[in-house]
Amino acid sequence: MMWYTHVVFGVLFYLIAVLFGAPMSLINIGMAALGALMPDIDHPKSYISTKLPGGTVMPRFVEHRGATHTIEAAFLITALVGGLAYWITDSYWPGIAFFIGYISHLFADTLTVSGIKWSRFSSFHPRGKIRTGTRGEGLVLILVTFTTLVLFAYLLLPEETSRNLGWVMLMALIATFAIIGKKLKRLK
Repeated sequence: MMWYTHVVFGVLFYLIAVLFGAPMSLINIGMAALGALMPDIDHPKSYISTKLPGGTVMPRFVEHRGATHTIEAAFLITALVGGLAYWITDSYWPGIAFFIGYISHLFADTLTVSGIKWSRFSSFHPRGKIRTGTRGEGLVLILVTFTTLVLFAYLLLPEETSRNLGWVMLMALIATFAIIGKKLKRLK
């Protein structure tokens, strides 16, 4: 999946966690988005590798969709990032949000034809039907962005969203294409 699809998945997964009691916070949403990008630190041309200082070092040592695309890496990297986030914010929620975003990345990559091995200790290698950078991914991006926007509206204004669901859905649909329209044009 492309970086922007991963970001939307990370935010959606965190908003689902908010439904179950996680705190709504821009820092946590940002950490979920960062976590959703982090597994691709193993690819030299990934968005996160090109933006993070020293981001091009990791790809020299690990293959893409290898070690960083496992549940073990999710725990290890979350421990490091979450520890730093706790030291800065005095809250464990940014670390949990990062982990949720990381897991969302693994889930999204499982939907692709390449799939991933969720663990280095298992031969289980689930694969989906989506090809990265194609219209199939575009359809997933539309659905996930739309769902994220409707859920965000519900979490911010639950009563108003419930009362005006048709309008909320129409606005979410318009916003979906306004947000990702240019990205969709690039897909094959």
